[in-house]
Amino acid sequence: MSPKLNLISNQRRLVPWGNAQYVKPNKTIICQHGEDECYLNTIHACAISIWPDPRKHFNFIYCIENQGLPIKDNQHSDGMEAVWKACSARSGMDQKLIKDCYDSGYGRKLLLQYATETDHLYPKHLYVPWVTVNNQPLYDKYEDFITYVCNAYKDKDLVRACLSNSLKVTEEKFSRSRVCYVEIRSQIQQRLHCCSGGT
Repeated sequence: MSPKLNLISNQRRLVPWGNAQYVKPNKTIICQHGEDECYLNTIHACAISIWPDPRKHFNFIYCIENQGLPIKDNQHSDGMEAVWKACSARSGMDQKLIKDCYDSGYGRKLLLQYATETDHLYPKHLYVPWVTVNNQPLYDKYEDFITYVCNAYKDKDLVRACLSNSLKVTEEKFSRSRVCYVEIRSQIQQRLHCCSGGT
């Protein structure tokens, strides 16, 4: 399982937070699928900050997401570093800039900004991917994202993707979308309590 991303489409940007939670008493970020997910979310946040052009950072993130690597709960594996470094080489992105962002703690700061943004979504996100168009969630119809964007597009000169005759939202197509639901806070805090040596 790979890190989970939210897509805030009215601003056309990825938000690498997903279903993570921020536990305020001890300032801990807990990712639903463990340390590797948090690690790669931070790497994603650094890449987005360093290369704000979506065409640049999206290819890098897409490369990482498509490695199909398992994420193990509550541990960070060295294999994840090799994955993002290989993807940065393929994408022509400077590994040192990403590593410096991560090592300096700036990536964590970015994640906390994404946490605040995600926590203030209305309606609240229920699962990932959580895709919005003009601040309205698509819910389980996110796979037909292009149709919703094109329908919301007000410019006279439509982009090529919107000129296709095949753009039509169909309810049947989305009856079994794959999503990953947010864990309830009590489950997250229980896992934190167990992991921190609590009784």
